[in-house]
Amino acid sequence: MSASSAAVRASPPAIVYLYLAIMVGTWAGNWPLMKLALGDAPPMQFVLIRLAGATALLWPFLLAVGEPALPLRGERLGLAWVGLLQVAGFMIFGIVGLSIVPAGRAIVLAYTMPLWAIPIGLTLWPEAFGWRQFAGAAVGFAGLVLFMNPGLVDWSNGRVLVGNAMLLGAAICWALGSCFYRSRTWRSAFWTQTFWQILVSVPPIAVLAVLLATDQPIHWSTKLVAILVYNWIVSTALGYFLWNKVLTMIPASVAGQVMALTPVGGFLLSNTIFGGTAGADVVISIALIIAGIVLTLHR
Repeated sequence: MSASSAAVRASPPAIVYLYLAIMVGTWAGNWPLMKLALGDAPPMQFVLIRLAGATALLWPFLLAVGEPALPLRGERLGLAWVGLLQVAGFMIFGIVGLSIVPAGRAIVLAYTMPLWAIPIGLTLWPEAFGWRQFAGAAVGFAGLVLFMNPGLVDWSNGRVLVGNAMLLGAAICWALGSCFYRSRTWRSAFWTQTFWQILVSVPPIAVLAVLLATDQPIHWSTKLVAILVYNWIVSTALGYFLWNKVLTMIPASVAGQVMALTPVGGFLLSNTIFGGTAGADVVISIALIIAGIVLTLHR
């Protein structure tokens, strides 16, 4: 058995489950929050403020903990590409899609990332996969499809189709950036990597914010500020820090398979806060997603 095959078959470190649990919980709650924020701010302006704010908070934090702001020489360009894909690309496509598609469906489409990470991991930056990884991905994706219910999509509405395509584009960008990150061993500190990936994402989003500017003004409110603070600290700075850590321990497709619980968490959280019930299709889809994760992570 090769070393790479052994790495796939071995159980990941226990700490990775804690990291993934934090990400699932915090990112699940953020999609409904972002949907609320879009009532007060245009999509690109919201993303720009989100990333600029996270950058402004991370800079003094790096100084306080004694970490450099710039990655080591030889890693800056590579980490910039990672950031442009999994931060800028994911957020640009994701926020545009979210402005069109309901939050519940949007989050499911964006979290089809593991579906795209498998062919990318097999071709562009090869990862070693066992039959359990393929079987787990198939079972989990079947659960996502059932959870999303494609029968409810209005296939004759061009705007809706564009929104769905944008969200799939977000998932593909996320998969590309994550697989590329997994293809190398990075020596720069994790907080430095996180800061750099967010920083390089600000200019292209700023350009798009100017080009796609609308007459809709930003309506500053307590609600919008609270959502932005949550995005600066939790879903952006902490979220991408933990995601980078996770990718050093398990392949992007496997990590993405666990992150498929995020749409489920968002759904259950919405039901808890706003009320609602889960039908048989939702229960079956959750069972399939969990079964896929168990199969994927089984030694």
